Amino acid sequence: MQKTFFIIIMISLFLAGCSHEQPCQDSLLQAERIIDQHPDSAMLLLAPLNTDSLATTQDSALYGLLFTEAIHRKGLTFNDDTLIAQSEKYYRNVGNNDCRLARSLLHHAIVLYSQQSYAEAFALIKEAEEMAAQLGDPAFCYELYAVLGDMYDNAYDKTATLHYYQRSLDAARQARNDQWAARMLNNMATTFDQLEERDSFMYYMQQVEPLLPKLDGVIRAVALCNMGSCQLKEGDTIAAKQSLLQALKLTYLDKANYLLANIAKGEGDFNRATNLWYQTLQAEELDLQIKAHEQLIRHFSQQQDFRRSSELSQRLNDLYRRSCELSDRTGIHGMQQQYERAQAEQRQYRLVIISLGIASLLLLLLLSLSYYHRWRIRHYNQLVSDISIQLTDMEQLRQKLNQQQQADQQQQLLAADIIARLRTLAQRGQPASEADWTALVEAYRQHCPQFLTMLSSINSLQSRELNVCLLIRLRFQPSEVAVLTASSPQSVTNLRVRLLQKVFHLQGGARDFDEHLRSAGQIHNSL
Repeated sequence: MQKTFFIIIMISLFLAGCSHEQPCQDSLLQAERIIDQHPDSAMLLLAPLNTDSLATTQDSALYGLLFTEAIHRKGLTFNDDTLIAQSEKYYRNVGNNDCRLARSLLHHAIVLYSQQSYAEAFALIKEAEEMAAQLGDPAFCYELYAVLGDMYDNAYDKTATLHYYQRSLDAARQARNDQWAARMLNNMATTFDQLEERDSFMYYMQQVEPLLPKLDGVIRAVALCNMGSCQLKEGDTIAAKQSLLQALKLTYLDKANYLLANIAKGEGDFNRATNLWYQTLQAEELDLQIKAHEQLIRHFSQQQDFRRSSELSQRLNDLYRRSCELSDRTGIHGMQQQYERAQAEQRQYRLVIISLGIASLLLLLLLSLSYYHRWRIRHYNQLVSDISIQLTDMEQLRQKLNQQQQADQQQQLLAADIIARLRTLAQRGQPASEADWTALVEAYRQHCPQFLTMLSSINSLQSRELNVCLLIRLRFQPSEVAVLTASSPQSVTNLRVRLLQKVFHLQGGARDFDEHLRSAGQIHNSL
């Protein structure tokens, strides 16, 4: 399958070389699509290109990013960060491609880290980490967390190392890539092996074992090496030796050499064991160098070769000192603390801004509610005022209507025949008959029923007293009242004084009675 894919790539390159019309952008985009899974093929697509052959700044930025990614995936790096720095600068300025910017940050950080510019590298990779959650790209997350795990591993922070390896493993599984998952499982198993945590080491090796048939290259070699270490811990020396030799056929591994040396020692082949331990003294991993020194010192001490054991002991002490010095040679712990402080300050700043924003919104809401409440009160007061004015107008109108109605009733009463007859009788000096008084009461009942009802409600009011009230109400003169009631003027005057007390419960004269009587029942002086 890989050979077929390689042939297709070569044909594509040949056609690209024969055609001048195919734009560079097509080759770059094709390389970008395959670079995660097939970095070697992507490198073949990029090989005919260079920065001088690219027409646009966009193409140059993408070329710089892809070329750097391909180099890093081959396990190499650069001595100069100019190419990837230009790509990063372009994607920062453009601001419309967060995915490529994040990748540029990551690979720029890798270049700077290889140049021992640890602070700048850490700042860039942390910026890329912040963007990873928003991008949601499993391939990018896998590579990012793997690099972070390696950085912390170099700083001997195994807790952070395992944390990032686990996140990288999660991303690899999300991408459904067995090679990536196996690589992270190998890394985690190796880390637990270094920590001598056997149970955890065995657990991750059990997860690697089903993937072994799908693996090739360095990943398969590391898996076989860890498998050999696992088999050694289980006491299966023969299987362990076979696994380690298979691993060395794929690629050279210092750990495999060291484990084979231990097996050779167990087999009694001290010459082979010594040779392999000496080879391991040049290992890249400091812990393997220390273990190889310890084995050689123990071996030469047993052989009573104290000169060699002494020399190796001095070198071992140097390694111990070096391990202390290298425990944070990158300064990553200090940078991590500084980064965490900056993040905490930033979170605190955001919290303060959010709190101020919420407080401002609450204040605005309170002001709005206060303004609305005041408006409602003004509106309510205005409404009450308008209603009061309307009620006053209605009351005035009602009073005018009552006055008009009473005036009409009074005019109708004055126009009644009985009133004219009574005035005629008074002028002639003749008293009114019983029929006349009955007719007068009937006229009142028809035209002024309220006044008649008021008088009727007074207890012990005699008919003569009622007749006097009816006549006084119609403004008959006391002398006329005396004639009509067949009484003397003085008796009529005395009767009016008594009626003031009886009807209105007041003390006063006859004229006071006349005034109160004429104003009673809301009948005005229009009479």
